Amino acid sequence: MLDATYRATLAYSGAGFAGYSRQPGLYTVEDAVRAALALLPAEARALAVAGRTDRGVSATGQVISLRLRPALPPEALREALDGVDPNLACPEVRVVPRAFHAGFSATGRRYAYLLPDLDPALVRRVDRLLAPLVGRRCFSAFARDTRPGQSTVRRLSEARLLPAHEGERPAWAVLLTADGFLRKQVRILVATALREAEAGAPEDRLLALAAAGERAATAPPAPPEPLRLISVLY
Repeated sequence: MLDATYRATLAYSGAGFAGYSRQPGLYTVEDAVRAALALLPAEARALAVAGRTDRGVSATGQVISLRLRPALPPEALREALDGVDPNLACPEVRVVPRAFHAGFSATGRRYAYLLPDLDPALVRRVDRLLAPLVGRRCFSAFARDTRPGQSTVRRLSEARLLPAHEGERPAWAVLLTADGFLRKQVRILVATALREAEAGAPEDRLLALAAAGERAATAPPAPPEPLRLISVLY
């Protein structure tokens, strides 16, 4: 086989990188990935990623795709990616059809935002605020730094609060799944849901904010460190 296309799953700690995408003077996940690829006896082409996570954001199910010429066993690529940096792991690599693209082939992405143990009444209010957002609508009010001409309509298929753990400590996770997310959308949704829940807002408050489309009416983004890219859907 002259060349082959690969899909690799990555897990990484956001604390070890300045985000996914390469930036001058900063060390990113993409830098580590390219360093691993440089160790292989093959030329890497068409490197793509499913989600460009920001500084501080971690991942357990990030996906990249690339082509290698000549083709190598998937295990060779997995070992290179898995050993290049202690903050980066690669649990799986598979050969996929040439048309596969980590970003363009994705049908959805799932994020989790970890929160400390909350008062049960606050948990119920946050969950009830999030639920009405499920569906297709404009999320401009919950975005920042939108590119000119970019559509701000997304289909949210999951928005709920579930029990979780942060190490040994009980916690809560805001789970959000959509066909795509705008810049800082998850962090703004979480911060705004907490703010409105603490204020005792009605259950349709987030829905009303989305319909109004006023960014000044939503909260500043929550910190990036508790955010995790859990999985990419295909």
